[in-house]
Amino acid sequence: MMLSSGLPPVLLVLSVLELSWCLSDEEKKIIVDEHNKYRSQVSPPAQAMMKMTWDTDLEVDAQRHAEKCKWGQNGGPGRLNLFAIPSTLDVKFAIEGWNSERKFFNLTTSECVPVHSCDNYVQVIWAATTRVGCGSNYCEKINGMEGENLHLLVCNYYPPSKIKENRAYREGPSCKLCPRGTVCVNNLCAKPGTNSDPPKGGAPSTCLDLSLFLLPSAILVGLLL
Repeated sequence: MMLSSGLPPVLLVLSVLELSWCLSDEEKKIIVDEHNKYRSQVSPPAQAMMKMTWDTDLEVDAQRHAEKCKWGQNGGPGRLNLFAIPSTLDVKFAIEGWNSERKFFNLTTSECVPVHSCDNYVQVIWAATTRVGCGSNYCEKINGMEGENLHLLVCNYYPPSKIKENRAYREGPSCKLCPRGTVCVNNLCAKPGTNSDPPKGGAPSTCLDLSLFLLPSAILVGLLL
């Protein structure tokens, strides 16, 4: 059997296995950048929209939830945004989809248009949220939704949105009410010197544990190629 990649069979199988279960460093950076892009572009502008950074603890929780292949909240202190697609996962497209719910959100009343959902959008632009961490998984079936063989993205946020208690943000001149100790960067309130890029390699998440669990099978398949 010919392998066009040029990789030894075992390494090829392990590479595919890893890509199927975990977000790459590049995908994590895209997630943070896309969130901050949409947060900086809210209309009307926000007086104190915080800049988001990556959180490895939230990443671990999100990855564990993704591996359960469950559509719904996990009951933890944060809030989950979920996205599923039968084709290859595109994290930029996923966040764009969450942001597209803005047409169903009324900032003045802090409510979604009847019979429509806007909870994902509200979380993306919730002004007080400062941290996000995400995980992904391939699911033959997701408990709580239709469809099979889906790629699931789960993002966990803190502090979480609470649309029934507060407004998503206070409109007005950008950065007018940024908290003390922060500076205005691209319409967002950020701590000086804070690097929003996720750490290389991320957290020691459960996706690594799963890869190690499947290692013997992967080696066997690779040797048979």
